[in-house]
Amino acid sequence: MKVVFVCTGNTCRSPLAEVILKRILAERGAGGIQVSSAGIAADSGSPASAGARGVLRDGEDLSRHQAQQITPELLERADLVLTMTGEHRDYLRSAHPPFAAKIHTLAEYALGEGGEIADPFGGGPEEYRRARDQIERAVTSLVPKLAPGEKEIIALASDHGGYKLKEELKALAESQGFAYLDLGCTSEQSVDYPDYAARAARAVASGQCRLGIIICGTGLGMSIAANKVKGIRAANCADCYSAAMARAHNDANILTLGQRVLGSELAKMIARTFLHTSFAGGRHQDRLDKIAALEEEFGR
Repeated sequence: MKVVFVCTGNTCRSPLAEVILKRILAERGAGGIQVSSAGIAADSGSPASAGARGVLRDGEDLSRHQAQQITPELLERADLVLTMTGEHRDYLRSAHPPFAAKIHTLAEYALGEGGEIADPFGGGPEEYRRARDQIERAVTSLVPKLAPGEKEIIALASDHGGYKLKEELKALAESQGFAYLDLGCTSEQSVDYPDYAARAARAVASGQCRLGIIICGTGLGMSIAANKVKGIRAANCADCYSAAMARAHNDANILTLGQRVLGSELAKMIARTFLHTSFAGGRHQDRLDKIAALEEEFGR
């Protein structure tokens, strides 16, 4: 399988998508997938932008990146071509009709939804982080599609007050086609909930997991703690409608539940709703951008 990411100049968005996918594939030990990137109007040999290099995570490296122009030869060799915008997609399909069937936007192919990855070039750190987070969200969902044996991993964590429900949710995750990363705790012996909320939040914020579910007695303490981690939008939900809206409108990436206030079956229904609802994008992304700006303003 050969995947090519395409943006305009091949110095920001498509190199980020390339390096993020390579890192996730390496972490999961998934082989047989070749990843590259190119630009529609690339200045061949140009390095990755400083902004893109500034938002890399551990295990990602763009120091040797050199921009390249998309060519018919690259398109022919590729099994899948993923663009950052609909304009990129439409241009490539129009200019190269024989390859139209393999050309999609990243959002539509990975997430099944519309959405554009805005060009951060010329912007500041906030614009680059926003683009990186959007790309990472889509690329994380892309992996199971590229490697069918690879299940999407969700982060699970609890304190002693949520331990029993956490253990029950393991079977639910597997039944819904997900793998899980159990980040503790390991018994009903008393522990401090911020420690376990932080473990799950870091796993999601780093891109190791796209979504997480964390449980304490009420879900409140876990929610407060997880939301201190930059990039986390943890929603404490006690009904399925709230869980659906948390994903569709707020792009919540962690669900918090209260074992002492929810019945087991209701909690499972809420978790299923959360896991299978997609972010609606559009006007809701504009509002998330304002939340991200608040994070920057207050240094969180």
